Amino acid sequence: MRSQLMTVVLAAAVAAGSLTAPAVSQAEDGPRYSSWEDYCHHQKKKGQHTGAVLGAIAGAVIGSNVAGHGNKTGGAVVGAAAGAAVGANVGREMGKAKCDNRGAYWSRDDTYDYGDRHYYREGGRHSDRWYQRRNCRWAQEYDGSYVRVCPDSRGYYRFEP
Repeated sequence: MRSQLMTVVLAAAVAAGSLTAPAVSQAEDGPRYSSWEDYCHHQKKKGQHTGAVLGAIAGAVIGSNVAGHGNKTGGAVVGAAAGAAVGANVGREMGKAKCDNRGAYWSRDDTYDYGDRHYYREGGRHSDRWYQRRNCRWAQEYDGSYVRVCPDSRGYYRFEP
């Protein structure tokens, strides 16, 4: 029983690792992105990697249990590979949260009133009055800073320099 569990875990790790190997670990202070497109791409990849790992584990367990006596290792390996592939596809789609073909966005609930000076930062392409007239708000950026976001035609709040 113990060796079967080790086989399942090893098969899942190998299958998931083969799909996630290209991922480069980030520095402790978090990843740095050069644009919102990079951020959205990272979110998509992060979901893909998580899905691959979880799918590989589930696939290995299922494959091992479905395989006939004496074929548990092969079942775990095949199940892990299939589970990793399916999980990666599901995870990639789920990783698109808060991003669409126009980039990153926030809902109103994710933002803060523009008049709240706690989030204020100097600069901006337009005057404060311009942002206020357009019902712009503050949103926390992926790196922890705050940015001006303004509603688009669908009601999503998008970055406005």
